[in-house]
Amino acid sequence: MLERGEISSVELIQCFLDRIGRSQDLNAFITVDAEGALTQAQSADRSRANGYAGPLAGLPIAHKDIFCTRGLKTTCGSRMLEDFLSPYDATVVEQLASAGAILVGKTNMDEFAMGSSTETSWFGPARNPWDQSRVPGGSSGGEAALLASGGSVLGLGNDLGGSLRVPAHFCGIYSFKPTNGLLPREGSRGNMRGMEAMLSQPGPMGHCVDDLVRMFDVLIGDVHAISDLGQVPVRRRQSACPINQMRIGYFEDDGFFPASPSIRRSVREAVDALASMGAQVEPFNVPEVERMNRLYLSAMTADGGFQIRRALRGGRVHKPFGKLVKTTRIPRWIRPVLGRVLRLCGQHYKARSLESTGALPAKWYWLLIDSMNRYRRQFSKAMKQQELDVLLSPCYALPATLHDDGVDLIPAASYSFLHNLVGGPAGMIPWSTVGGDEESDRVRVADRVVRKAIATENQSTGLPVGVQVAALPWQDHVVLEVMRQLETVIPPLPTVDMSA
Repeated sequence: MLERGEISSVELIQCFLDRIGRSQDLNAFITVDAEGALTQAQSADRSRANGYAGPLAGLPIAHKDIFCTRGLKTTCGSRMLEDFLSPYDATVVEQLASAGAILVGKTNMDEFAMGSSTETSWFGPARNPWDQSRVPGGSSGGEAALLASGGSVLGLGNDLGGSLRVPAHFCGIYSFKPTNGLLPREGSRGNMRGMEAMLSQPGPMGHCVDDLVRMFDVLIGDVHAISDLGQVPVRRRQSACPINQMRIGYFEDDGFFPASPSIRRSVREAVDALASMGAQVEPFNVPEVERMNRLYLSAMTADGGFQIRRALRGGRVHKPFGKLVKTTRIPRWIRPVLGRVLRLCGQHYKARSLESTGALPAKWYWLLIDSMNRYRRQFSKAMKQQELDVLLSPCYALPATLHDDGVDLIPAASYSFLHNLVGGPAGMIPWSTVGGDEESDRVRVADRVVRKAIATENQSTGLPVGVQVAALPWQDHVVLEVMRQLETVIPPLPTVDMSA
């Protein structure tokens, strides 16, 4: 519409600001910059009239509040930074502004990106526009809630354990986590400073694959000018082989935490769609999934929770997350004993988590890094033996979770953790909604995590569910191509009506 002259940037931005005003009960924003956005829109209209328009010129965008933005507050969802005005822009913010994107504000997030529900924020929890009794996911949950409610065209988030993909799955939008290290991280604040075993990766969120691709190319920038030590100077390859020449692997259940019926069905339908296009499809078994989860959790907690406790000092501590933080003080040597006690009580998932976490001395941390690298090679070998181009799977085992339950349901994110640990690209496409006859087929047992999963699945009819598309590192163009092909056959989802 902008390119055809059917609407001006000022009119477009005002439209989205009006939508944002009607959806304040979602608590998706920390900062809205209406005046600045309209000023930028006027400038975009003048540039377009003079014949210059960047690839994102005049389009409204919001940034997760983890990215430094000059002249606007960058809080990371924390009381510690409640009034912090950044003196500079993060590299990705600078690139998006140079492409003409118009910043409407900074979105809510888990404090210092510590969480999976956007409930630990000092500014209060964000809510899912499909059902406000549920979370939008995290830690980029405010961004996903905003997009799902029609408050923006594009969104910028980041992902260390599913923080781009899980909110997209919960809210019925698109997102893409690039290969670790492909995009610049300079100017994105977080709690895990110095933790380089896995890399939190910025990435785009939007309403279609073209949104992701156009924004992704802007974020990569000019590879010939890259001087950021945190970015690999590699551009996105422009094409992949045709779908009918691809081999597609898939799994509905990773063997660690079973997915809900609607999510398994969505994966099957997406696989069938690719098969009908001529792709060869075959099942894939995730190698040693228990070990993969143990390695991921061990790396994330190797400092014994020191940085988490330091960041939360004096802040608003979400009660369930506060309980999790307390467990970081448990000495490593006693964890196996407590794990055995939990198993005797039927709490198998809690036992696994407890045994996998805790402080590590340097000599054991180095061995952990070696084990992670060996797992990466093992996973890559498994895919190459089957000559697979991409993998289709769930990205989270459940639809959007209820408020206060996200901490207990961390095991359901094993599907996302896999691609953070391996480091490859992974995208999320909204595929379907939960049917009335497929809420849950889970057997009720003593395990509290399983009971929370059943509670999540109950009354979940109508919630969006998605399919994860992933590949080995540096195959970003292949993932995006498969997502683009799947997008052409996705059943239409209902829209979220925020007019009330």
